[in-house]
Amino acid sequence: MIFYGTKGSHLNSERKGGIKCDNCNEITNHNVSVYGQYGYLYWIPVFPMGKKVFSECTNCKITTDFKGMNEKLRQASADVKRNTKTPIWYWSGLAIIALLIAFAIYSAKEHNKDVENYILNPAKGDVIEFKNKESGYYSTLRIESLSKDSIYVIQNNYETDKKSGISDIDKDKNYTTETYSLGKNEIQNLFDEGIFYDINR
Repeated sequence: MIFYGTKGSHLNSERKGGIKCDNCNEITNHNVSVYGQYGYLYWIPVFPMGKKVFSECTNCKITTDFKGMNEKLRQASADVKRNTKTPIWYWSGLAIIALLIAFAIYSAKEHNKDVENYILNPAKGDVIEFKNKESGYYSTLRIESLSKDSIYVIQNNYETDKKSGISDIDKDKNYTTETYSLGKNEIQNLFDEGIFYDINR
């Protein structure tokens, strides 16, 4: 379940004097308060959704929203609202999302560099992820040993219809015991053809 919605917080209050109250007809002070609204996701503020302003007459204590104010009180309230800044933390969710995206991009680039190195320098225990052209499903090979020119792999007996399902089938008990060989130069070719698409070490 995704928890989302809107919330608000008090941002600023100022006292404005010499303004008539339409309720008690007194020329008196008014406490003008600004409240900010923001959208949240899992209770983390994601983006601002504007500001609302209210006034309270210090004489009769009536609270009035912006639409209900007289012209002079509305002008004073607009000044307070305009001078009230939106808090940076209202954007904290977007900042977190941006950082996660940046980290994901960085991690992907680093992993691609690692894969290039693994192709050139395979090691025992490396797990090669591949797509079975006949079934269209995905599975794995695990390198068991190496020689100067070849790698010796065992094959996973299971396949999955999604790349994301590889972690579910990459278990010791799912591999055959019989090995077969591939030339080290074949690994790059199989990657170029799109049959092999990832190596994990």
